[in-house]
Amino acid sequence: MAIKVLMPALSPTMLEGVINKWLVNIGDTVSAGDILAEIETDKATMEVEAVDEGKITHLIDTTTDKQVAVNTVIALINGNKDEKLEDYNDKDETLSNNEKIEVLTDTQKNTEIEKEQIGERITKSNADQNINFASPFVKKFSKDHNIDLSLIKGSGPDGRIIKNDIQNIELKVNDENIKIIEPSSIRKIIAERTTQTKNEVPHFYLTIESRMDKLIILRKKVNLNSNIKISFNDLIVKACAMAIAKNPETNISWVNGKIHQYKSIDIAIAVALKEGLITPIVKEADKKGLAQISSEVKFLVKKANQNKLLPDEYNGGSITISNLGMFGITEFQAIINPPQSSIIAVGSIIEKPIVNAGIIEIGHTMKMTISADHRSLDGAVAAKLLKDFSDILEDPFQIWLNSLDMEVI
Repeated sequence: MAIKVLMPALSPTMLEGVINKWLVNIGDTVSAGDILAEIETDKATMEVEAVDEGKITHLIDTTTDKQVAVNTVIALINGNKDEKLEDYNDKDETLSNNEKIEVLTDTQKNTEIEKEQIGERITKSNADQNINFASPFVKKFSKDHNIDLSLIKGSGPDGRIIKNDIQNIELKVNDENIKIIEPSSIRKIIAERTTQTKNEVPHFYLTIESRMDKLIILRKKVNLNSNIKISFNDLIVKACAMAIAKNPETNISWVNGKIHQYKSIDIAIAVALKEGLITPIVKEADKKGLAQISSEVKFLVKKANQNKLLPDEYNGGSITISNLGMFGITEFQAIINPPQSSIIAVGSIIEKPIVNAGIIEIGHTMKMTISADHRSLDGAVAAKLLKDFSDILEDPFQIWLNSLDMEVI
Protein backbone atom coordinates (compact mmCIF):
# COMPACT_ATOMS: atom_id res chain seq x y z
CA MET A 1 0.00 0.00 0.00
CA ALA A 2 1.30 3.44 -0.94
CA ILE A 3 2.38 5.75 1.87
CA LYS A 4 1.59 9.41 1.19
CA VAL A 5 4.01 12.19 2.13
CA LEU A 6 2.12 15.49 2.43
CA MET A 7 3.20 19.10 2.32
CA PRO A 8 3.09 19.73 6.08
CA ALA A 9 1.33 22.61 7.84
CA LEU A 10 4.24 23.80 9.96
CA SER A 11 2.40 26.76 11.45
CA PRO A 12 -1.26 27.72 11.96
CA THR A 13 -0.97 30.44 9.30
CA MET A 14 0.86 28.39 6.69
CA LEU A 15 -1.15 27.81 3.49
CA GLU A 16 1.63 26.95 1.05
CA GLY A 17 5.28 25.95 1.05
CA VAL A 18 8.16 25.74 -1.39
CA ILE A 19 10.31 22.64 -1.81
CA ASN A 20 13.83 24.06 -1.79
CA LYS A 21 15.61 20.76 -2.32
CA TRP A 22 14.85 17.06 -2.55
CA LEU A 23 17.32 14.97 -0.53
CA VAL A 24 16.16 11.68 -2.05
CA ASN A 25 15.59 10.35 -5.56
CA ILE A 26 13.05 8.01 -7.07
CA GLY A 27 14.18 4.47 -6.32
CA ASP A 28 15.86 5.30 -3.02
CA THR A 29 15.00 3.19 0.01
CA VAL A 30 14.21 5.19 3.14
CA SER A 31 13.47 4.47 6.79
CA ALA A 32 11.13 6.24 9.20
CA GLY A 33 12.74 9.49 10.29
CA ASP A 34 14.94 9.93 7.20
CA ILE A 35 14.98 13.49 5.84
CA LEU A 36 13.26 13.65 2.45
CA ALA A 37 13.27 17.35 1.57
CA GLU A 38 13.84 20.91 2.74
CA ILE A 39 10.66 22.99 2.84
CA GLU A 40 10.68 26.79 2.89
CA THR A 41 7.72 28.06 4.90
CA ASP A 42 6.46 31.54 5.76
CA LYS A 43 8.75 31.50 8.81
CA ALA A 44 11.81 29.37 8.17
CA THR A 45 13.31 26.41 6.30
CA MET A 46 12.16 23.09 7.74
CA GLU A 47 12.84 19.42 7.03
CA VAL A 48 10.27 16.80 6.01
CA GLU A 49 10.81 13.31 7.38
CA ALA A 50 9.69 9.91 6.12
CA VAL A 51 6.86 8.50 8.23
CA ASP A 52 7.57 4.87 7.32
CA GLU A 53 10.11 2.73 5.53
CA GLY A 54 10.02 1.73 1.90
CA LYS A 55 11.03 2.75 -1.62
CA ILE A 56 10.47 6.23 -3.08
CA THR A 57 8.32 5.74 -6.18
CA HIS A 58 6.96 9.24 -6.88
CA LEU A 59 8.17 12.80 -6.28
CA ILE A 60 6.32 15.98 -7.10
CA ASP A 61 7.97 17.98 -9.86
CA THR A 62 8.58 21.46 -8.49
CA THR A 63 10.90 24.43 -8.73
CA THR A 64 12.19 26.84 -6.09
CA ASP A 65 9.54 29.43 -7.00
CA LYS A 66 6.52 27.10 -7.07
CA GLN A 67 4.15 27.26 -4.11
CA VAL A 68 2.66 23.90 -3.11
CA ALA A 69 -0.55 23.88 -1.07
CA VAL A 70 -0.57 22.42 2.43
CA ASN A 71 -1.77 18.78 2.52
CA THR A 72 -0.85 18.21 -1.15
CA VAL A 73 0.78 14.82 -1.74
CA ILE A 74 4.41 15.58 -2.59
CA ALA A 75 5.83 12.04 -2.57
CA LEU A 76 4.82 8.39 -2.42
CA ILE A 77 6.58 5.51 -0.71
CA ASN A 78 5.84 2.02 -2.09
CA GLY A 79 3.44 3.45 -4.66
CA ASN A 80 2.27 1.78 -7.87
CA LYS A 81 4.36 3.12 -10.76
CA ASP A 82 1.37 2.83 -13.11
CA GLU A 83 -0.57 5.36 -11.04
CA LYS A 84 -0.17 9.11 -11.04
CA LEU A 85 0.75 11.13 -7.99
CA GLU A 86 -2.19 13.50 -8.39
CA ASP A 87 -4.57 10.54 -8.09
CA TYR A 88 -3.66 10.42 -4.41
CA ASN A 89 -4.69 14.03 -3.77
CA ASP A 90 -8.04 14.49 -2.06
CA LYS A 91 -9.40 17.82 -3.31
CA ASP A 92 -11.11 18.37 0.02
CA GLU A 93 -7.78 18.04 1.83
CA THR A 94 -5.73 20.52 -0.18
CA LEU A 95 -6.10 24.23 0.44
CA SER A 96 -5.48 25.23 -3.19
CA ASN A 97 -5.84 23.44 -6.52
CA ASN A 98 -5.24 26.40 -8.80
CA GLU A 99 -2.15 24.85 -10.40
CA LYS A 100 -1.95 21.42 -11.97
CA ILE A 101 0.49 19.14 -10.15
CA GLU A 102 3.13 17.73 -12.49
CA VAL A 103 4.96 14.61 -11.30
CA LEU A 104 8.16 12.78 -12.01
CA THR A 105 8.11 8.99 -12.21
CA ASP A 106 10.58 6.61 -13.83
CA THR A 107 8.40 6.01 -16.91
CA GLN A 108 6.42 9.27 -17.13
CA LYS A 109 9.07 12.01 -17.09
CA ASN A 110 10.15 11.79 -20.75
CA THR A 111 6.58 11.19 -21.93
CA GLU A 112 5.30 14.32 -20.19
CA ILE A 113 8.12 16.43 -21.68
CA GLU A 114 7.39 15.11 -25.17
CA LYS A 115 3.66 15.85 -24.77
CA GLU A 116 4.45 19.39 -23.64
CA GLN A 117 6.73 20.03 -26.63
CA ILE A 118 4.20 18.57 -29.09
CA GLY A 119 1.47 20.68 -27.53
CA GLU A 120 3.57 23.79 -27.93
CA ARG A 121 4.23 23.09 -31.61
CA ILE A 122 0.53 22.57 -32.25
CA THR A 123 -0.33 25.76 -30.42
CA LYS A 124 2.37 27.61 -32.31
CA SER A 125 0.69 26.71 -35.60
CA ASN A 126 -2.67 28.07 -34.50
CA ALA A 127 -4.22 31.16 -36.04
CA ASP A 128 -2.89 33.58 -33.46
CA GLN A 129 0.82 33.51 -34.37
CA ASN A 130 1.61 36.43 -32.04
CA ILE A 131 1.11 34.39 -28.86
CA ASN A 132 4.46 33.36 -27.40
CA PHE A 133 4.89 30.26 -25.29
CA ALA A 134 5.71 30.86 -21.66
CA SER A 135 6.37 28.94 -18.46
CA PRO A 136 3.73 29.13 -15.69
CA PHE A 137 5.94 31.53 -13.73
CA VAL A 138 6.30 33.85 -16.73
CA LYS A 139 2.55 33.84 -17.41
CA LYS A 140 1.76 34.81 -13.84
CA PHE A 141 4.56 37.39 -13.66
CA SER A 142 3.55 39.00 -16.95
CA LYS A 143 -0.07 39.18 -15.86
CA ASP A 144 0.84 40.76 -12.52
CA HIS A 145 3.14 43.33 -14.19
CA ASN A 146 1.08 43.94 -17.35
CA ILE A 147 3.84 42.78 -19.71
CA ASP A 148 3.01 42.00 -23.38
CA LEU A 149 4.51 38.57 -24.02
CA SER A 150 4.18 38.99 -27.80
CA LEU A 151 7.07 41.47 -27.65
CA ILE A 152 9.45 38.99 -26.02
CA LYS A 153 11.58 36.42 -27.81
CA GLY A 154 11.98 33.30 -25.71
CA SER A 155 15.30 31.54 -25.25
CA GLY A 156 13.82 28.22 -24.12
CA PRO A 157 12.97 25.10 -26.20
CA ASP A 158 11.00 26.01 -29.35
CA GLY A 159 11.10 29.67 -28.37
CA ARG A 160 9.52 29.12 -24.95
CA ILE A 161 9.72 32.21 -22.72
CA ILE A 162 11.42 31.32 -19.47
CA LYS A 163 12.15 33.16 -16.23
CA ASN A 164 15.45 34.67 -17.41
CA ASP A 165 13.78 36.17 -20.47
CA ILE A 166 11.13 37.98 -18.47
CA GLN A 167 13.69 39.31 -15.99
CA ASN A 168 15.86 40.64 -18.81
CA ILE A 169 12.96 42.36 -20.60
CA GLU A 170 11.89 43.88 -17.28
CA LEU A 171 15.33 45.46 -16.97
CA LYS A 172 15.10 46.94 -20.46
CA VAL A 173 11.53 48.18 -20.08
CA ASN A 174 12.19 50.02 -16.85
CA ASP A 175 15.72 51.31 -16.41
CA GLU A 176 19.15 49.89 -17.00
CA ASN A 177 20.15 51.15 -13.57
CA ILE A 178 17.46 49.07 -11.86
CA LYS A 179 18.12 45.56 -10.67
CA ILE A 180 14.99 43.42 -10.44
CA ILE A 181 15.09 41.07 -7.45
CA GLU A 182 12.64 38.21 -7.09
CA PRO A 183 11.50 38.27 -3.44
CA SER A 184 11.89 35.14 -1.35
CA SER A 185 8.86 33.16 -0.23
CA ILE A 186 9.22 34.62 3.27
CA ARG A 187 9.34 38.17 1.89
CA LYS A 188 6.26 37.57 -0.28
CA ILE A 189 4.30 36.24 2.68
CA ILE A 190 5.40 39.14 4.89
CA ALA A 191 4.19 41.54 2.18
CA GLU A 192 0.82 39.80 1.95
CA ARG A 193 0.28 39.53 5.70
CA THR A 194 1.35 43.02 6.67
CA THR A 195 -0.93 44.44 3.98
CA GLN A 196 -3.80 42.25 5.13
CA THR A 197 -3.16 43.02 8.81
CA LYS A 198 -2.96 46.75 8.26
CA ASN A 199 -6.21 46.65 6.27
CA GLU A 200 -8.18 44.33 8.54
CA VAL A 201 -6.91 44.93 12.08
CA PRO A 202 -8.04 48.27 13.61
CA HIS A 203 -4.75 49.55 15.07
CA PHE A 204 -4.49 52.30 17.65
CA TYR A 205 -1.28 53.66 19.12
CA LEU A 206 -0.16 54.89 22.54
CA THR A 207 3.29 56.31 23.34
CA ILE A 208 5.01 56.77 26.68
CA GLU A 209 8.45 58.14 27.61
CA SER A 210 10.23 56.53 30.56
CA ARG A 211 13.22 57.50 32.73
CA MET A 212 15.91 54.87 32.29
CA ASP A 213 18.62 56.03 34.71
CA LYS A 214 17.86 53.40 37.35
CA LEU A 215 17.61 50.65 34.74
CA ILE A 216 21.04 51.59 33.40
CA ILE A 217 22.48 51.37 36.92
CA LEU A 218 20.78 48.00 37.57
CA ARG A 219 22.11 46.49 34.34
CA LYS A 220 25.63 47.68 35.12
CA LYS A 221 25.51 46.15 38.63
CA VAL A 222 24.05 42.87 37.40
CA ASN A 223 26.69 42.48 34.70
CA LEU A 224 29.45 43.20 37.20
CA ASN A 225 28.20 40.39 39.46
CA SER A 226 27.08 37.77 36.94
CA ASN A 227 28.79 35.50 34.43
CA ILE A 228 25.88 36.00 32.02
CA LYS A 229 25.78 39.50 30.53
CA ILE A 230 22.23 40.75 30.17
CA SER A 231 21.04 43.29 27.61
CA PHE A 232 18.49 46.06 27.90
CA ASN A 233 16.23 43.91 25.74
CA ASP A 234 16.38 41.09 28.33
CA LEU A 235 15.28 43.57 31.01
CA ILE A 236 12.50 44.84 28.73
CA VAL A 237 11.20 41.30 28.09
CA LYS A 238 11.08 40.58 31.82
CA ALA A 239 9.42 43.94 32.61
CA CYS A 240 6.79 43.37 29.89
CA ALA A 241 5.95 39.93 31.31
CA MET A 242 5.59 41.42 34.79
CA ALA A 243 3.31 44.16 33.44
CA ILE A 244 1.08 41.61 31.72
CA ALA A 245 0.89 39.64 34.98
CA LYS A 246 -0.61 42.80 36.51
CA ASN A 247 -3.00 43.11 33.55
CA PRO A 248 -4.10 39.57 32.65
CA GLU A 249 -6.95 40.94 30.53
CA THR A 250 -4.31 42.02 28.00
CA ASN A 251 -2.91 38.50 27.59
CA ILE A 252 -5.33 37.76 24.76
CA SER A 253 -5.69 37.19 21.04
CA TRP A 254 -8.51 37.77 18.57
CA VAL A 255 -9.16 34.47 16.75
CA ASN A 256 -12.05 33.94 14.32
CA GLY A 257 -14.28 36.48 16.01
CA LYS A 258 -13.58 35.24 19.54
CA ILE A 259 -11.17 36.34 22.28
CA HIS A 260 -8.67 33.77 23.51
CA GLN A 261 -7.21 34.52 26.93
CA TYR A 262 -4.00 32.77 27.95
CA LYS A 263 -2.75 31.59 31.32
CA SER A 264 0.89 31.44 30.25
CA ILE A 265 2.65 34.77 29.63
CA ASP A 266 4.68 34.25 26.46
CA ILE A 267 6.61 37.19 25.02
CA ALA A 268 7.61 37.22 21.35
CA ILE A 269 10.69 39.15 20.25
CA ALA A 270 11.12 40.46 16.71
CA VAL A 271 14.31 39.19 15.07
CA ALA A 272 15.44 40.67 11.76
CA LEU A 273 16.72 38.12 9.24
CA LYS A 274 18.22 38.71 5.82
CA GLU A 275 15.02 37.56 4.12
CA GLY A 276 12.50 39.03 6.54
CA LEU A 277 11.32 38.95 10.12
CA ILE A 278 10.55 36.21 12.61
CA THR A 279 9.30 36.34 16.19
CA PRO A 280 10.68 33.57 18.47
CA ILE A 281 8.95 33.32 21.84
CA VAL A 282 10.19 33.37 25.42
CA LYS A 283 7.60 31.22 27.15
CA GLU A 284 6.46 31.87 30.72
CA ALA A 285 8.73 34.90 30.80
CA ASP A 286 7.14 36.12 34.05
CA LYS A 287 8.44 33.01 35.85
CA LYS A 288 11.98 33.17 34.48
CA GLY A 289 14.94 35.12 35.78
CA LEU A 290 17.07 37.53 33.80
CA ALA A 291 19.90 35.02 33.37
CA GLN A 292 17.53 32.39 31.98
CA ILE A 293 15.80 34.91 29.68
CA SER A 294 19.15 36.16 28.40
CA SER A 295 20.40 32.64 27.62
CA GLU A 296 17.13 31.66 25.99
CA VAL A 297 16.97 34.78 23.81
CA LYS A 298 20.54 34.22 22.57
CA PHE A 299 19.69 30.58 21.78
CA LEU A 300 16.50 31.51 19.88
CA VAL A 301 18.17 34.30 17.90
CA LYS A 302 20.97 31.94 16.87
CA LYS A 303 18.47 29.31 15.69
CA ALA A 304 16.46 31.99 13.87
CA ASN A 305 19.52 33.13 11.94
CA GLN A 306 20.20 29.52 10.98
CA ASN A 307 16.56 28.99 9.87
CA LYS A 308 16.28 26.16 12.40
CA LEU A 309 13.44 27.41 14.63
CA LEU A 310 10.73 24.83 15.25
CA PRO A 311 7.08 25.92 14.87
CA ASP A 312 6.59 25.64 18.63
CA GLU A 313 9.37 28.20 19.10
CA TYR A 314 7.76 30.97 17.06
CA ASN A 315 4.00 30.33 17.28
CA GLY A 316 1.86 31.78 20.05
CA GLY A 317 2.15 34.64 22.48
CA SER A 318 -0.15 37.62 22.83
CA ILE A 319 2.41 40.41 22.43
CA THR A 320 5.67 41.13 20.60
CA ILE A 321 8.60 43.34 21.59
CA SER A 322 10.16 45.09 18.58
CA ASN A 323 13.34 46.92 19.60
CA LEU A 324 15.08 49.19 17.08
CA GLY A 325 16.90 51.23 19.70
CA MET A 326 20.28 49.78 18.72
CA PHE A 327 19.87 51.52 15.34
CA GLY A 328 19.37 54.92 16.91
CA ILE A 329 15.62 54.94 16.26
CA THR A 330 13.98 57.04 18.98
CA GLU A 331 10.32 56.29 18.21
CA PHE A 332 8.27 54.22 15.74
CA GLN A 333 5.00 52.35 15.29
CA ALA A 334 4.94 48.62 14.56
CA ILE A 335 2.36 46.44 12.81
CA ILE A 336 0.62 43.84 14.99
CA ASN A 337 1.54 40.21 14.36
CA PRO A 338 -1.85 38.42 14.29
CA PRO A 339 -3.46 36.72 16.06
CA GLN A 340 -1.61 38.64 18.77
CA SER A 341 -3.42 41.70 20.08
CA SER A 342 -0.49 44.07 20.58
CA ILE A 343 3.11 44.89 19.83
CA ILE A 344 5.41 47.31 21.66
CA ALA A 345 7.89 49.33 19.60
CA VAL A 346 10.95 50.23 21.69
CA GLY A 347 13.22 53.13 20.77
CA SER A 348 16.75 54.03 21.82
CA ILE A 349 17.84 55.33 25.22
CA ILE A 350 18.87 58.95 24.81
CA GLU A 351 20.55 61.45 27.12
CA LYS A 352 18.67 64.74 27.35
CA PRO A 353 17.75 67.64 29.68
CA ILE A 354 14.82 66.71 31.94
CA VAL A 355 12.74 68.98 34.14
CA ASN A 356 12.38 67.36 37.56
CA ALA A 357 10.47 69.28 40.26
CA GLY A 358 11.21 72.55 38.48
CA ILE A 359 14.93 71.80 38.15
CA ILE A 360 16.62 70.97 34.86
CA GLU A 361 18.85 67.92 35.08
CA ILE A 362 20.53 65.57 32.62
CA GLY A 363 18.90 62.15 32.42
CA HIS A 364 18.20 59.20 30.14
CA THR A 365 14.80 58.44 28.61
CA MET A 366 13.31 55.90 26.25
CA LYS A 367 10.08 56.06 24.24
CA MET A 368 7.80 53.05 23.75
CA THR A 369 4.73 52.83 21.52
CA ILE A 370 2.13 50.10 21.84
CA SER A 371 0.10 49.16 18.77
CA ALA A 372 -3.11 47.53 19.94
CA ASP A 373 -5.96 45.68 18.23
CA HIS A 374 -9.12 47.65 19.06
CA ARG A 375 -11.27 44.55 18.53
CA SER A 376 -9.89 43.00 21.70
CA LEU A 377 -8.25 45.86 23.61
CA ASP A 378 -9.72 49.21 24.61
CA GLY A 379 -7.63 52.34 24.99
CA ALA A 380 -7.74 52.45 28.78
CA VAL A 381 -6.75 48.79 29.08
CA ALA A 382 -3.78 49.15 26.73
CA ALA A 383 -2.80 52.43 28.42
CA LYS A 384 -2.67 50.80 31.85
CA LEU A 385 -0.50 47.99 30.50
CA LEU A 386 1.91 50.50 29.00
CA LYS A 387 1.95 52.62 32.16
CA ASP A 388 2.69 49.60 34.39
CA PHE A 389 5.39 48.54 31.93
CA SER A 390 6.95 52.01 32.17
CA ASP A 391 6.72 52.08 35.97
CA ILE A 392 8.58 48.77 36.24
CA LEU A 393 11.37 50.04 33.97
CA GLU A 394 11.64 53.28 35.93
CA ASP A 395 11.81 51.40 39.25
CA PRO A 396 13.56 48.21 38.10
CA PHE A 397 14.53 46.84 41.51
CA GLN A 398 11.38 44.70 41.33
CA ILE A 399 12.77 43.12 38.14
CA TRP A 400 15.80 41.95 40.09
CA LEU A 401 13.59 40.74 42.96
CA ASN A 402 11.57 38.63 40.52
CA SER A 403 14.73 37.10 39.03
CA LEU A 404 15.70 34.34 41.43
CA ASP A 405 18.68 33.38 39.28
CA MET A 406 20.41 36.71 39.93
CA GLU A 407 23.42 37.20 42.18
CA VAL A 408 23.20 39.49 45.21
CA ILE A 409 24.09 43.05 44.20
